[in-house]
Formats: sequence, C-alpha cells, structure tokens
Amino acid sequence: MVYCTHCADYCPYIKDPDKGYICCGTCGKVLDQEIYTDEPTFVKDSSGASRLAGNILSSIESGSSLSHERTLMKGRDEIWQIVTSLHVGGGDTIIDMAHKFYTLAVDHNFTRGRRTTHVAAACLYIACRQSKKAYLLIDFSDYLKISVYVLGAVFLQLCQVLLLAEHPIVQKLIDPSLFIHRFTERLLGKRDNAVSDTALRIVASMKRDWMQTGRKPSGLCGAALYIAALSHGYNYTKSNIVAVVHVCEATLTKRLIEFENTDSGSLTIEDFLAKADEEPPVSKFSPISGEVLCKHKDKAAEHFAHGLCEKCYNKFTKLSGGLEGGADPPAFQRAEKQRLEAAKKAEEAAAIKEAMLGESICEMQNSDAEHNIMSTTEDSVGDKSAAIGSGEIGKDYVTSKDPEVGGENGKADADPESFSDIDDVEVDGYLHNEEETQYKKIIWEEMNKEYLEVGIVTLATPGGSYSHMGC
Repeated sequence: MVYCTHCADYCPYIKDPDKGYICCGTCGKVLDQEIYTDEPTFVKDSSGASRLAGNILSSIESGSSLSHERTLMKGRDEIWQIVTSLHVGGGDTIIDMAHKFYTLAVDHNFTRGRRTTHVAAACLYIACRQSKKAYLLIDFSDYLKISVYVLGAVFLQLCQVLLLAEHPIVQKLIDPSLFIHRFTERLLGKRDNAVSDTALRIVASMKRDWMQTGRKPSGLCGAALYIAALSHGYNYTKSNIVAVVHVCEATLTKRLIEFENTDSGSLTIEDFLAKADEEPPVSKFSPISGEVLCKHKDKAAEHFAHGLCEKCYNKFTKLSGGLEGGADPPAFQRAEKQRLEAAKKAEEAAAIKEAMLGESICEMQNSDAEHNIMSTTEDSVGDKSAAIGSGEIGKDYVTSKDPEVGGENGKADADPESFSDIDDVEVDGYLHNEEETQYKKIIWEEMNKEYLEVGIVTLATPGGSYSHMGC
C-alpha cells in the first residue's frame, strides 16, 4: 500500500517490471519513476572523467555494510536523546516511528551534507505530527540551538524526498487545542485545569470565528492563554506569554485585537463562559441528496451535507467548530463589505441625480412662469401701441417727410426687430442644444400630462378636434 495524492488515500500499487515505475492501482498515477537496472552505465562529468551513473542498491539478502548500520544506530541515538530531553510521550513507539523515517532518509542519501541531529529532529517532528503530539518545530530548534528556519528547510526537503509534501501529515492544519495543556503547565509551573479549560473554550471560539485559518497555532494559544490567566487572577504580562509560546509580542497583540473584534471578544469572562456552557452540541445531519464536491468525489462516495461526504464533513466540523455560530469567513466578510460600499455609493449617486433633476424641474417651472408673464405683458403693450399707431399714421407720415427729422436715426428705427445690435455669440446663448431640448421636452410632457391626455381623448372621439385645447 502506498499513498496516492490523487486518490488522497492509501492504495495498492503496481510496479512496471521493465521500467521500474510504481503506479497507483486505483487511478494509475505514476508515484515513483526510479529506474532500476542490473547493468551499470557510465557517464562523463564536467571534467571529462567517466563515472558510474546512478547509485548501487543493496538487496535484503546481501545485508548492509557496517558503516550503514553505524549511521542508522547514530540516528536512533539522536532521536532517543531528543525524545528524552523534550519529554516526548510514546516511548519506543514514537522512537521506532521516527527511526523508520530516518532509515528512508538514509536510503535516499538525504543525510549526506547534513547534520545527523537536524535530520533526526525533522524525522521526529514528522512522527509527532502523525501521532498528534503537542510539539512544534520551534521546540526542536530550541533544543538544537539553531534557527527554526534552518530546521524548517531540512523538514521541507525531507518531505519532498519522502513524497510527503501533499500528504495529510503535512497539509492538514494543526489543532491549537493540542498545545494548551503543555503551554499552561510551562507558564504556571503546575497543572491548572481551570485555566486550561477556559483557554480551550477561547480557542474553540476563535476556530468558529475563522481565526485559525492562515495563522500559526502558537499565536492563538498565546492569546487564549493570556486571557485565561488574567481571568483567573494570575498577573502575567505579555512578555511571560511570549517566552512560553515562542511568538513575538507584536503577533500576540494582533491575535488579541482580532479576538476583540469578534462577538465573543465584547463579552465579559462570566458571560463568555455562560455562553460557552449554553452552546448546543453539533447536531447530527442526516444524509442529504446532492453532488459530492470533496476529494472523495471520484470514489463514488455518498453525499452527506454541503457538498461533502460524511468523512470530510466530520473533519470540517472538528476543525472549524461547525456551521452553527461564529462569524462568516474572512473572504466573505471582505466581499460583503465591498458589496455594501458599492450599494451605498449607488444610492448616493441616485439621490444626487434625483436632487439635480428636481432643481432643474423647479428652474424650468419658474422660467416658464416668467415667460408667460412676460408674454402677457408684451401682448397688452402691443395692443396699446397698435391702437396709438393707427391713430397717428398720418402724423408719422407727415413727420417723416421733414428733412430735419429724417436721416440715419430714421433708418435705424425703421426695422426694430432685425436684431442688428446683437452678435451671433449672444444669439447662440439664447438657443437650446439637442440635449437641453430633449430634457425640456421630457419635463414639459411630465408637467402637462393631463393636458396631453385630454387632447388624445378628444382626437380619439369621432369628429374630435383640438378646439378643446385652445388650438
């Protein structure tokens, strides 16, 4: 049985006897492309000298050399010393598990050019993750007095060599709850179940509010332990927490601020514990018909809930605390915030547009009223001037023949409506363009809607005319 990344499970394998390929017996994915041959081949290196291509593998019957056995025993001794110094539980079981990884690393020549202690610590860390031991990579780096990034590079390279980069041992998120009891005992110097239980409830609330996603477990444990210790009367500072969980004070402050912004962060410790006690257990879902979208969709798994099979749904519930309670995912919160901002801007733009349209309607109404008043005044003045003018036609005719009165002034007054004293720019200012004409037409039709409807009804009647509209 080998682990297949495509099937996400341990599957039987098929080995090609000719090329040496190892394939998954379920999906056919090539898992190992190492080519084995009985005939040695030689290649030339950069200096032109010939050397043996590949590596010589010894069979089980031929046994191992003395140096190989000595290397394996040295690795086991290093693993035993680390387990004893860090008080890793499990005894010989965890040592044997880590030693198997170390043996594979030696077979792949992974120990060449690397310190034995670094490889042994990386193998032990993989074994701890597989058996869910509450140890972080920084614990092993502190013991070895090296940078955590150096040991992390060795760990990642070993995962690539052992084909564990996509294995759940590496990919699965680490539950912060595993470290609470160990960090509590390290901080207080004794076991305190009250502080541990409070910290565990705070961690569970953080998981429901999606604070675990994309964050290291030590930061969440530090924030939960700091709040729990203060709530139970222990006067510890952030520096004390930082020394225990191995995070910087800025990271601890960020986790505390993030928890403060959640719904649980606004409660007192009494209300928080009461709410945690009243939290209903995760209800058991009955299978619901639907399409399976999880990694087991190619294995004819039965749909359970929310596009997941029962196994994946149980993992999701254990990891996130379920769908009941808690906040929305951060990505959904960002999208919802952007949507609300866009809707608010659209409402403001619509309100501004409506206000401008109302102002324009009022201005048009005022201008129409002034125009009607001016038209009425001009009509009355025109009637009076016509009456006066008809009575003095003879007098004007006689006067116009007077040479003293005639001349240029008489010619200018002969045609008062020729607009000779107005230039083209001023005339263009009085005229509407097409857009203004369209707006004015819409406003006029809206204001005289009833007037137009009466006209349409009049035209629709037999023998109707526009006489009712005054035309």
